[in-house]
Amino acid sequence: VFRLKQRRPDLEIVLNGGIESFANAEKQLPQVDGVMLGRAAYADPYLLAEVDPVLFGSRATPPSRLDVFDLFTPYVERQLAGGARLNQMTRHILGLFHGQPRARTFRRHLAENAHLDGAGLEVLEAARRIVAGGGNRSRRGGRISLSLQPV
Repeated sequence: VFRLKQRRPDLEIVLNGGIESFANAEKQLPQVDGVMLGRAAYADPYLLAEVDPVLFGSRATPPSRLDVFDLFTPYVERQLAGGARLNQMTRHILGLFHGQPRARTFRRHLAENAHLDGAGLEVLEAARRIVAGGGNRSRRGGRISLSLQPV
């Protein structure tokens, strides 16, 4: 790809595939016209928070992962009111807390509950409590236990 760009600088060459981090994408940019972070961004969408500070010199503090989650909630509410199912939306945020404490419990909660008939904002609220440190209480063997999962 790089040799092709050198031989044909008039072609717009955008790398797509195999780029797993923003740092790796940044290394490729001097040699091509663009880089796509498809699967990497889907698996860990918060990595895109680095784009403005690194590429454009923005000094604005990016929103936190919880802020992003909170901005997502009104969208979900509107879509649910229009007849969409919760899991149609939550599958796209499963990686939002990638690498963070309680991320696995967050994903499991959404996977186990968002697809249920009538699942609504209460599922999102419980998921938020999990990543915000509120825990995920579940009933097992007649007692209530706090489920803590290593990340």
